[in-house]
Amino acid sequence: MSRPDAIPASAVRSEANTVKPFNRRHFPLDGWEMTLVVLLVLVLVGFSWAAPGFYDGMPDLLSMAENFLPFGFVALGLSLVIFTGGIDLSVSTTASLTAVVVAQLWHGFGMNIWVAAGIGLLLGALLGAINVLVIIRLKIEPLIATLATSFIYGSIATAVAGNAPPSGFPDAFNALGGGALGILPYQLLLFVPLCLGFWLLVARSAYGRKLVMVGYNREVALYSGIRVERILVVAYVLSGVMAAVAGLVLAAYYSAARPDMGDPLLLATLTMVVLGGVSIFGGEGTMLGVILAVFILGFLRQGMMIAGFSDMVTTMVTGAILITSIAVKNLFNKRGTGLGNQLWALLRRPEATGSEPE
Repeated sequence: MSRPDAIPASAVRSEANTVKPFNRRHFPLDGWEMTLVVLLVLVLVGFSWAAPGFYDGMPDLLSMAENFLPFGFVALGLSLVIFTGGIDLSVSTTASLTAVVVAQLWHGFGMNIWVAAGIGLLLGALLGAINVLVIIRLKIEPLIATLATSFIYGSIATAVAGNAPPSGFPDAFNALGGGALGILPYQLLLFVPLCLGFWLLVARSAYGRKLVMVGYNREVALYSGIRVERILVVAYVLSGVMAAVAGLVLAAYYSAARPDMGDPLLLATLTMVVLGGVSIFGGEGTMLGVILAVFILGFLRQGMMIAGFSDMVTTMVTGAILITSIAVKNLFNKRGTGLGNQLWALLRRPEATGSEPE
């Protein structure tokens, strides 16, 4: 006898069949990724023409990526969390805490910098695990849980850093943030394989399919036999690890570790993820879109600063892009307002176009 409160198996199959996690045709312009490609070209061409000094050759353009790729590392991990319909507001303080702990291990305890960096990555994983355990075991919404842990991690980072945060790391470690192999920055050489790995994880693995299902409809995913808690643990742990990577890269870039160095990361990375097409409701989007958005927003911010705009203005523009991205996704998202989809369907009706149905 079936449980009276159980969802019928036929309903689960019907709902599962309607989930199209990798459908790229939510937008009229042949896919959101194609739109992002056009935007990236416009940003590069526009600033090359309007901002002298933006493009002085491919080596300079590639080296410019060093200024924003730490945001990209965080965006890769944060994407997984948002795919589940959650959020991780602690990524910035995770990056800061990782950086100062690694710095203190090297400076205060004489530990090899690379061993300390490995411990820093494990610390990032631990902080991500704490986030998800608070969410799962204490039944606290991700927004509140990660906001609380963000305050905790930030306070610990300030205490660990002390009055004189360590600086002057070894040159070999500093090369991670500002070195290059020919014209290719080490940051880019690290970012590219990570992009490939996250793309394969989401788009080509069983975990990726389950991840999207959890975000699209968690109840259906649970009744389909998906271990939802395990999916969430992996997502938040990877988010913590990637925030730790960003913290290490920032420490190497500045050859110093400060408890507030990760503060700019959250707004920009959240904007990159949403601009990349990942629905804030979860269950939709692609890693390719997120990767394109990293370069769009990164070059946009760099171009504006080269053009003479202040950091306050670039932050304001980033916030405006975040709001606009969410609004556009809601227009063409069945779980958002859906107004765009309704209008598009209305315009495509035979009586609206004057054509006969096939």
